[in-house]
Amino acid sequence: MKINVILYGVLKQDAGVKRHTLDLSSDPATVRAAVSELAAQIPALAARLETVAYVIDDEIVDPDTILHDGDQLALLPPVSGG
Repeated sequence: MKINVILYGVLKQDAGVKRHTLDLSSDPATVRAAVSELAAQIPALAARLETVAYVIDDEIVDPDTILHDGDQLALLPPVSGG
């Protein structure tokens, strides 16, 4: 199954790309499995992926959410300001 990952903020900077396609073979494919595969493919993201928010269809989801072929998973890093 293929899913599209969209990276925001420092994740985009660290990866050097805004979008990345993953081909997942785990059954069921979860957000957790997708993030693990993403860390394996782009090691520069591994440390930051522990603190991101996961979003599918404009809804924040948890790591055990099951993905479907063609889903778009957005990863949002923590934001701070002042």
